[in-house]
Amino acid sequence: MNLGFSIILAQWPRFLWGLGYDLYFALAGFAIGCVIGFISYLGSASRLKLARAVSYIYVQIVRGLPMYLLLLWVYFGLATKFGLALTGSQSIIIAIAIMSSAFASEIFRTGYNSIDIGQSEAGKALGLSDYRINRSILFPQVIRVVIPPLLNVFVICFKASTYAAVVAVPELIFAAQDISLNQYRPFEAYISVAVLLIATMLVLSLLVKVVENRLNESRGA
Repeated sequence: MNLGFSIILAQWPRFLWGLGYDLYFALAGFAIGCVIGFISYLGSASRLKLARAVSYIYVQIVRGLPMYLLLLWVYFGLATKFGLALTGSQSIIIAIAIMSSAFASEIFRTGYNSIDIGQSEAGKALGLSDYRINRSILFPQVIRVVIPPLLNVFVICFKASTYAAVVAVPELIFAAQDISLNQYRPFEAYISVAVLLIATMLVLSLLVKVVENRLNESRGA
């Protein structure tokens, strides 16, 4: 079997650029998703039944949608229905944001539920407003609880970012497809992508573990 990895080495900068695109899409979508997820959590914690119902339905629907379908719905469905000129890059970021927001909403809900309700009651007894109780007492504790699972969501976002190839964004998988078709080296192209993705996933997972251990140590101190 004649392996032509020399062709892959010549295209290595292209692979690295593609990996950079994937990381950018994951980070941008994740950041937006955290904001949407926190808003969704506020709805689920609202005194209004309608807000709680909307938040619950949103989370359940989004969690049940495959990422592939979600991306196609954003890129083709929204563009056709509302006349939006969305690029592939914008579409993958929006799709990742929607997907990650459902996970983030549940993570924030779990984080707030882990805080002793007595702390909120003590803040009210001191005459603090709900906003100040959340900002000064609850949120600093919640953020330490939710960071590790949110970082795991980022890892999921990174894997989801490779779907951008479906809408012709020049990320890592798209570069491998192009090299496979034009250079007739599918084995070498895809094995190189696999190595890059696995290496990046291992680094991200290690960072998540380090952050989690640091937070556990600080809580135990």
